[in-house]
Order: sequence, then structure tokens, then C-alpha cells
Amino acid sequence: MTLPRQHDLWQRLLSYRVLDAAWEKVRANGGCSGGDNVTIPQFQAGAGRRLADLARAVEKGEWSPAPYRRVEIPKRKGGVRTLRIPSLIDRVLHSAIAAVLTPVLEPQFEEGSFAYRPGRSVKQAVRAIEHWRDAGYWHVIEADIVGYFDAVRHDQLLAKLEAALEGWPGGAQITDLVAHILLHQALDCGIEGKGLAQGSPLSPLLANLYLDALDEEIHGRGIRIVRFADDFVVLCKRRKSAEAALEEVEATLTAHGLELHPGGTRVLDFDRGFEFLGHLFVRSMVMQQVSDPEEDMVSLLRGVAEADTALAEEISTEVDAGYDRGDRVLYVTEPGRRVGLRNLSFSVTNKAGEEIAGIAHARVDRIEIGPGASADWAAVEWALGSETELVLVDGRGRLTGRVSPPTTGPAELHLAQAAAVMDEGLRCELVRRLVEARIRNQRTQLFRLNRRPRNPQVTVALAAMGRHLRKLPHAGDVAALRGLEGVAAAEYWPALGLLTRGAEAPFRRQRPAHTALNAALNYLAALLERDCYAATLAAGLHPGFGLLHTPRDRADAAVFDLMEPFRAPLAEGLAAFLFNAKRLRGKMFTPTDSGLVRISTAGRRALITGYEQALAKRVNAPGRKVRLAWRPMMRRQAQDMARACRKADPTLFRPYLMEA
Repeated sequence: MTLPRQHDLWQRLLSYRVLDAAWEKVRANGGCSGGDNVTIPQFQAGAGRRLADLARAVEKGEWSPAPYRRVEIPKRKGGVRTLRIPSLIDRVLHSAIAAVLTPVLEPQFEEGSFAYRPGRSVKQAVRAIEHWRDAGYWHVIEADIVGYFDAVRHDQLLAKLEAALEGWPGGAQITDLVAHILLHQALDCGIEGKGLAQGSPLSPLLANLYLDALDEEIHGRGIRIVRFADDFVVLCKRRKSAEAALEEVEATLTAHGLELHPGGTRVLDFDRGFEFLGHLFVRSMVMQQVSDPEEDMVSLLRGVAEADTALAEEISTEVDAGYDRGDRVLYVTEPGRRVGLRNLSFSVTNKAGEEIAGIAHARVDRIEIGPGASADWAAVEWALGSETELVLVDGRGRLTGRVSPPTTGPAELHLAQAAAVMDEGLRCELVRRLVEARIRNQRTQLFRLNRRPRNPQVTVALAAMGRHLRKLPHAGDVAALRGLEGVAAAEYWPALGLLTRGAEAPFRRQRPAHTALNAALNYLAALLERDCYAATLAAGLHPGFGLLHTPRDRADAAVFDLMEPFRAPLAEGLAAFLFNAKRLRGKMFTPTDSGLVRISTAGRRALITGYEQALAKRVNAPGRKVRLAWRPMMRRQAQDMARACRKADPTLFRPYLMEA
């Protein structure tokens, strides 16, 4: 069935006829209960009322999914596959959405796709392979995607759905509802931004939509694809063509956050034979091996060998990368402490003049001196001679002065930075990447903090921020991008306050700080700013030429740009963690007569200790199979920005994205 374009998809979804047909389909399948333990007989006793309540709740935006039921089923070849089964009422809604979307999406799918589509089956896929074999397509890529259903990226999936429904009345509401379902699914399984629940009637349709781009890219030009869900073969007339096609397949999947299983992907031919969809293809023969994959779900999850491969790759990557903590900082922030010089090493003494520590200059990249602490002139001179940065900070962590040797960055890079600022197109694309990283990392941070409390207000904020993210590709200039960052921040800060022990409600971001949480955020942001400043200079960038932040006198706009991807994990999320873990307490923050907040020595020590402990952890570098500590990560990001400016290519800058 093909729907007329003027048909309102949202009203069709909420109609009793569609919901009742979805319920009949769920009932006919005879499935088990979901996480709410409501069985089919229990649901059937008041089905009419339940469907009416469902329609009303969805229309008013008050519907919220019930918990998923997790079921592990042994696989025929060993191991288990994990199903996440929605409640019956949620399965009705998922089925109804699939019923409404199928007539719209089905005409957009390619001929080479055979799974979960009306009138298509395994037998048809087998016949298609026979047809192409007889047409001379003798060489075959046997492909296997690693954990496909767990790897589908929600942002890309929703963008595809939004594009597919463009121009359809009610399409935007349907997209928001699917986004709401995916968000709750992520909260339930603890993986933010990825995965489709195997057990949901909606997942097969969304899985086909996500891989439709692969079908479009590969099929044609002497290449044919036959795909059944995440299992597919690519057929070519020549082996060289097959090898080239394999590279194209890998590139397309990589762009979608997917990868091929190295042990299950290879180039074969019909002489050697291969197995696909439970059939063995050898020369002109086809022999059935196992039952229909739609029945045994063999293709839905990979087994233990897949996990072992991933673990071995991770261990190998960590060994190759090494462990680099990056710049080393000496904090002298307690009143009465003094930095001196002894035997060409920096010496720290207490109020009584007793040495606390002696540190060789080669082990120190920066010295931070707080209020009430000081430094001998000999130590200052040695810092200049050994190119050790020495900075002065106030009690709120803000920079008050800096002592460092003269630096002159590469003039050609500074000119390239200036050109990027003046080039509206290039600037807009680089800013788009910064804003996307900022909002995504804010969402991921809230997602992490909300795993246990499951605060419904935070869930609403996450959904709203997801909608703002989907608008980013359509923002046409820097002002529009800044606007989206602003509206996302309006959702983010109150939600962060709800997840932080002792924070006032509603929480508002303040500079200067009038509350304990704001004081901690400002202090940590100041620590992060100095690390990003060092990374900016190390990359040769001019600290004043900002893209997202407007260049102005006596402001390090480029440093503020570089900070954007790191604020959520290293300042905001860390502050919430320190309060929630009671490492920061209210008594460490004292109101002053001016209404501002003063941080005690113990509070500053807790903030610095927490920050340094966080910096020591390693995280995955974007676009690279390497794990870095945070300071090397900042330098890598600064270097990427420098390359992007030099080459006038925004794709060379890939900001850090947090992982759930």
C-alpha cells in the first residue's frame, strides 16, 4: 500500500483502527510480558481502555515507555543472544509506528534488501543470488557486520528518518516519538546513543532504514548486493572488482559507525562455495543447511568470539599507544607555601621553611601558585630558563598572571587561522563541529549521571537536547549555531543541578559564583582553560583567533573553542561527581559579604586532586584506534584544528565525543 503524500502520519498513528490492528498483531504473536509483567490475558481484559489511554498519552506528550524485559536465549552455535522485550502496550505502539511508516519507507528501499519487508523472504534472496550467479557474477564478498543491532547510531538513524519523512504531515512528530523511544531504550540498557532493541516490532524497519545507504552505494556499476538484515553478500564479475568493492563497503559502514568482522568477511567465488542464509552455494548447486534466519535469529547477535576479538584489539591498542599523562603540573596553592630553587630543582617549602618536596625541572611543565603562596626570584628565573610556565591564580582558580618565555608561533598558521575566521563557510563548518561536540557531550554527561536516579525531568531535557542536535545540520550560519548551543544549555544546566547533591533548584549558571556548585564549576573550568592554553600554544595556534568565540582584545578565544568538547567531562561532570561522592561539601564554600562564594583551602585541594585524578584516565581519541590521557588528547585536538585551518578543510578536525 502507498499512502498519498497529504496523509497525516501522526493522526493515522493515533487512530483507534491502527492501534487496534497493532494490538491484534501483538496478540496473534503470543509473546511474553515485558518489564511491567502484564501478560496478554491481563491486557486483553481491558484492551479497549488501554488503547484509548495510550492514544491520549502519546498525543499529549505524556507517554513514557515501561522497562524492557531482558531475556538471554542460547544460540545454536553456542553463547547467548540478548533480547530486550518491550511491554505489551509499548509493543502495540511500536507495531503501530511500523505499520504507519512501512508504506512511506518501503518504496524508498532498494531491490537488494530482503529481510522484514512485505512480500519478501529468504527464498527470494536465494533466488536473487542464483540469478546474479547465472549472469556471470562469480566472485563474492561474504560480509559480516560486528554486533549490528547494538551499533546503530541513533543520531544518524533519526537524521535518515527525518529525511525520509520530509514533506509528510505529522512526520516531525513521528520522528520525535521514535527519538523518545530510542532515548528510553538507551537509558534502560545503559548505552547512550546506540543500539536497537531486539524484541521490538519497530527495530527491523529501523534496521533496514539504517542500512539502506549501503544498498544505494554498492548496488550498480558492475556490483550487486543481496542483503538480509545485517547479513549480506556482494557479487562481482571479477576478483579485482570484488576487492575494490570490499574497500567501498568498509568505508560506507565506517561512516555509519559500523565495522566488518575480520573473521567473517572475505572474498570467495562459487567454485569454493559459501554459506548464506542457511544455504550452501557451490558452483551451480544450492543446498539448504539450517532453518530460516527469521525464525532462529542467527543474524541478530554475534557470539563470544566477537567479544574476544574486540577485547584482544583493545588490549593491543593500549600496548601500542603506551600511557602518556602529558603535561605535569605542580600546584602550590596552600597559604604559606613557597617555591624555591635547590640544586637546579624546584623546591617547595612550608610556613616553617621545611622542604616538602624537591622536583627536577624536567618533571614539571607548569607551576601554579595560589593566594598566600609565593615563589623566589631564583625559581622564577629558572622557570623562564627551563621553559616551565609559571602562573598565578586567585582563590577562585582564575588566572591573575603568567610568567613564561617569549613565544612566537608560526606566522603562516596564524594567517590560516585568521583566514578561517574570515571565511564564513569554513568557519561555520568548524563551529558546527564544536557545537555538536558540546551538546553531545552535555547529553552524554547527563545520561551517565541519570543512570541510577532516572529523574524524569532529566529525561525530558535529554529528549529536548536531542531535538536541538537534529537541527544542527540545517543551521546556516555561526549565529544560528550559537543559538542552538544556547537553547541546549538552557535544558542542560537545570538538569545538571537536579543530578548534583546539594545544588539549588532550578540551577542557573553564574560567573562570578554565588553558589557552591557554580564556584566549583568556575574553578575546574579555570584549570581546564590553562591546560587548553598550553595545548593551543604547543600546536602553534594563536590563542586569540577564535571561531565559535568571537576574537576580542585580551581574550583567548581559540582556547575557549578548544575547551568546548572537554567542559562536560572535565568540569561539569567532575563537579557533580565530587559533590555526589561527598569529596566536596557545603562547608568548603563560604558566602562573602558581597554575596559571592569563597572556596576553602580544603575545597581547592579537593578540586585539584579530583581534576588531576580525572586527567590521568585514558580515553579513546576520535577517529584513531588509540587511547590517550586527557592532556595529550587536548594537544591532539589542537593539532587537528591547526591542520584544518592550514588545509581549509573542516573534516580534519574531529572533536572529542564522550562515550556512555
